Amino acid sequence: MRRDIIVPRVSESAEEGILVTWFVEPGARIREGDLVAEVQVEKTSAEVRAPANGRIAELLVEPGAVIVQGQPIATLDPAEEPVEPVQTPSTPESAVAGAPASAPAVAANAPVSRPVAASPAARRLALELRVELASIAGTGPAGRIIEADVRAAAGEGSRAGLVALTPMRRAIADRMRRGLLEAAQLTITAEADVTALADELAASSARSGQRATYTAAIVRASALALQDHPRVGAAWTDDGLRLPERIDIGVAVALDDGLVVPVVRNAATKSLEQLDGEIADLAKRARTAHLTEDETRGAVFSVTNLGAYRIDAFTPLLNPPQAATLGLGRARRRPAVVDGTIAVRTIVVLSLTFDHRVLDGAPAAAFLDAVITALEDPGQLF
Repeated sequence: MRRDIIVPRVSESAEEGILVTWFVEPGARIREGDLVAEVQVEKTSAEVRAPANGRIAELLVEPGAVIVQGQPIATLDPAEEPVEPVQTPSTPESAVAGAPASAPAVAANAPVSRPVAASPAARRLALELRVELASIAGTGPAGRIIEADVRAAAGEGSRAGLVALTPMRRAIADRMRRGLLEAAQLTITAEADVTALADELAASSARSGQRATYTAAIVRASALALQDHPRVGAAWTDDGLRLPERIDIGVAVALDDGLVVPVVRNAATKSLEQLDGEIADLAKRARTAHLTEDETRGAVFSVTNLGAYRIDAFTPLLNPPQAATLGLGRARRRPAVVDGTIAVRTIVVLSLTFDHRVLDGAPAAAFLDAVITALEDPGQLF
């Protein structure tokens, strides 16, 4: 009897997603457990594997199309006899790189097509606009093709029109709107003199060969401050304030088609070098859609950094059910008064948004002051 291959349950907070790519084509013989497709639901990617031995009868969904968890996306004619394994990638990297569907074996000297790196949103748009991804030069991270590249290739760069809402865009909009409706959000700002920290980060980068970042420093400073101010990491519930069991901090990562906030676990127990390495790994996998749902859940506090742009200060929004999030602007050298004289210092603006139901202004200010103290005395961080 013919069987359906269905989308697994990837997320509990959203139903819709996108079929990123197929690794098989109709007629392909597969074994139980073989990789057949990759899907992305909200901000999490997942593999779809064969439920049994057999032959692919039909692919029901095109790459880039919207899918729903539990939906059939292909049909399988089961086989009683064992079949040879389909030639599918052993890791999901090929999924993001745009690996082609499975095909019969080719000669050893046959030309191999180069994988195309493109975001799920770019793949979907390319299908809609009938643009070949292989013909596009990507401008995203590591040359990845993003939506703007596809529009430019289709001649839509400056044309007005309706941009379809992706499941990720809908999920972000719903979460941010819910946060504004449910929480009493308030933002306070303060400057930090990070001149000494800038020198220490440069020295650390030179010593280790690994780039030391302000993001890792702000995560560590926040984690240390949360140890003394646990209420900042609390969550509002109808039964009371739920204080955190451990300090897990989310770090916002911008994507070309949205935003994802992977989580650094037990941030207070990790060195700056460990934090830098972990944040870089999480960001890389976020941009290639290889985060699991667990890696984006459970943070008690979030950090977002717009320092790569010419932004001094901004108002970050809460990520429910968190009660606070900290925004970091650019580190900028400018004149400052130091011991009664004018000196050139490196200054950043920190913006703390918090839920006034959970936290009053004075304890929020005390937390922000603790973060600034740590940043201005980098010996606490290293």
